[in-house]
Amino acid sequence: MPYLGTMAFVRNKPYKAKDGTVKDHWYLVENRRVNGESKQRVLKYLGSSPNRQEKAIDPAAAGMLAEAIMSGNANPDQIKKLVEQLGMRVSGRLKQVSLVYNPPLRKLTLRIE
Repeated sequence: MPYLGTMAFVRNKPYKAKDGTVKDHWYLVENRRVNGESKQRVLKYLGSSPNRQEKAIDPAAAGMLAEAIMSGNANPDQIKKLVEQLGMRVSGRLKQVSLVYNPPLRKLTLRIE
């Protein structure tokens, strides 16, 4: 239960993978004072990218988006507009747009960062 005066913020925690690369994990955390000491509590794990969103997508809509991306004629603002028309909220600029197909589940997903 949050107390008055606490505020949540996003924090990254780097870790070293087996192959030697450093990767980040992102968390929503809050600080609070307990018995005169500052304690940090994780409220939610945000994953390896705090701005990543995923949504199931209709194959016809995915085809439209893929065609716009693959043609090379669409600028980033046009792609952002298409993604927003598909129901994904985009704040700032798009870093990455992916269409992911999971064969066992027969599920197509739109992923943005």
